[in-house]
Amino acid sequence: MRQYKARNGNMQWMPSVKECEGADENMEGFCLACGETEPSVEPDARRYMCSVCGADKVYGAAELALCGIVY
Repeated sequence: MRQYKARNGNMQWMPSVKECEGADENMEGFCLACGETEPSVEPDARRYMCSVCGADKVYGAAELALCGIVY
C-alpha cells in the first residue's frame, strides 16, 4: 500500500496491482481511508463501510483497478 493525496486534499491509501490481483481472487476490498483490507467484498464494490475505521471508503479490487487507483 502507498499513500497519495486525493482531489479533496485528504491523504488516502492505494494498493499495488499485485495486491489487487490477490484481493480479487479472495473477494477482498481495500479501505482507501485507513489502508486495511475488508473480507467478503464484491470486485465492483464502491463506498462500503470499513469495519476498522468506519469510513465509507471500501472499494473492490477490480473497481480500484478500473478507476486507476493502483500503482
